[in-house]
Amino acid sequence: MSSKDPIVRDAVEMRLVFALLLLMAVLIIQGCTAFNPQGAAIQQTPNYYNGESYSQLSPEQKMQLEDHLANQSNSAWRTSADVASGAGQLEQGTGFLLRGIDGIEHH
Repeated sequence: MSSKDPIVRDAVEMRLVFALLLLMAVLIIQGCTAFNPQGAAIQQTPNYYNGESYSQLSPEQKMQLEDHLANQSNSAWRTSADVASGAGQLEQGTGFLLRGIDGIEHH
């Protein structure tokens, strides 16, 4: 292989690190609803109740909407965490593969 191979390997590793950081940022943003379900409900009420405002809902409707949004957020959080875990395992495997190839080339 040529002298550029370590540079290519470093670029691949940097892309994987960037992808993981991006995924982590998405996870944090998705987690916000779980931490502030009332704030999310206030913003989303017109979408769920045909333009009504949050203040027009009954206490039961408010609670149901907050629970619904928190459950959606938690579900998305779990799914994203599974994806992040898989990406981490992929990155680890790629690193082992690249190191193995590098070791074979030097022998």
